[in-house]
This record gives sequence, structure tokens and C-alpha cells, in this order.
Amino acid sequence: MSDLNDKKDALIATAKRCFDLKLQTNAGGNLSVRLDDRDAIVIKPSGVGFNECTRENLQVVHLDGTVEPSDLKPSKDLGFHLDLYRIRDDIRAIVHCHSPWATGYASAGIEIPCLTVQTIEKIGRMPLIPLSPEGGPQTDKEISPVFQDRSIVSAVLANHGTIGVGPNLMKAQYLAEIIEETAHIAYVRDTLMAAHGKTQADLPTYGTAADAAASRGAA
Repeated sequence: MSDLNDKKDALIATAKRCFDLKLQTNAGGNLSVRLDDRDAIVIKPSGVGFNECTRENLQVVHLDGTVEPSDLKPSKDLGFHLDLYRIRDDIRAIVHCHSPWATGYASAGIEIPCLTVQTIEKIGRMPLIPLSPEGGPQTDKEISPVFQDRSIVSAVLANHGTIGVGPNLMKAQYLAEIIEETAHIAYVRDTLMAAHGKTQADLPTYGTAADAAASRGAA
């Protein structure tokens, strides 16, 4: 029970941080965390806002899809959460939000560039995953193949939102924050470049000074 309550409390704290940072409003988005003592996850159910998560309304779902008794409906995103945990043993937490700057880029069909040293170091690339062939929200069929590449730790869902994954909720949450921050920076950069008649700007190659020094030493 201690692991379950600890994971629920961590999810509640992460959800409230997301809400406070305006990465998610109303009852959209989702986040989950894998339990250590069983093949199951804790996940926010459908219809519950990030700021309203409690120990009592969070759901426990087994990796085979079995939902432990609950009066609430499972998340519409449950399928892709479960599948990411099945295909990647390094994923222990998932934060999925509809943050406005990143979702704006996603709705324009533009992949958010990794244009800061932090995004190069922490993310590397944020693939843009298109809508399902029917035009609806992305499911595990669209999302899981992208995350088969273990170097991918975040993605942007066209007309939908963002995904950050990690070994714990805080690290997944940090990625959600970096994605949104980078989208905001990219918009400001592109607006300023257009206003000043610039068509090109430098991009970092390395995320840390140590990486750059190592590259010079290998040359």
C-alpha cells in the first residue's frame, strides 16, 4: 500500500504543478505512473481535472487493461499509456498535456525545433505525430511506433498536445515544461526574425560544453 499511496501522491503533486504552470486546464490531458510492486499503473481518469486529482479518484489499471473497481470512466488515452509501458521498460511515468504554445505548433503541422542547448541536451528531437487516419486523436497505433526508438523521450501530437516520458513523474513533467517553453521561444524567435527580415538563425549542435569539447578532441 505504501508504494501505491506514494505514487498517487507524486501524481497529485505533478498534476497540480502542471495546472499551476497553465500546461493544462479543465479535465483534458492525462498523466500516469507505473507501480513498483505490480504490473499496474496509477492514472488520472476521464472527467477529472489536473487540479482535482485525489487519492480517491485516481485509478489503478493493470498492464493487461484490467481496471480496478472505480466509479469513474477510464481515460480516453489509457490505451497509449499502457502500450508505452509495455514496449519500453525505461518508461515509468507519462505526462500528456494540451499546453497552448506546443499545441499551437502541432495544430499548424510544424515540428517544434530543438533550438536551445537545453532541448538538444534533454530531448534531442520532438517528433510530430499526425492524427489517426480517420482524423481522430492519436492512439497507440500512431504513438507507439515513434517511441520504439528508445532515444525518443517526448513527442508532439498534431491538433492534440504533448507527451513527455521518464523514469519518474518529475522528469516526465520537466520534459512537458521544456516542450512548452521551447515552443514559446520558437514563436518569439520566428516573429522577431520575420520582423527584422532574417531567414536563418544559428542552432546549437551540442547541449553541453563537455559534449562540444569531446567533439573537438575527437576531431
